[in-house]
Amino acid sequence: MSTQDDPEASVADFASLFDRGLVQWGMRGDPHLWEAMRDALVGVPMPTAFWDVRSTVQREYARITGQPLTDTNEPVRVAAYVTGSGISDGRVLPSFWVRTAIPILIDRWAATPRDGATTPA
Repeated sequence: MSTQDDPEASVADFASLFDRGLVQWGMRGDPHLWEAMRDALVGVPMPTAFWDVRSTVQREYARITGQPLTDTNEPVRVAAYVTGSGISDGRVLPSFWVRTAIPILIDRWAATPRDGATTPA
């Protein structure tokens, strides 16, 4: 909650881009990865350029899953996300992150007021 005494309290951090979940996911592990990224990016300043949104998500994806983010439809299994809930249990879909999640995050970033930001043309 922001106050008049603390103007920094109203500045959104990177994690705020993840505050609203999505309606549709690639696989059952993707919502867990979304939450893990949000948690990892709490307190990280909002990027000043849209390509920094992409590169940060790519870096966090690789750190959390242990695999580089590529535009493939081959699922990646993340043991921490296995819950026993079906065939795609514990799996994330890299192409979902490349084609859907990152563009949504960039769109949310572009709609976030901040000083000195570079928006896509």
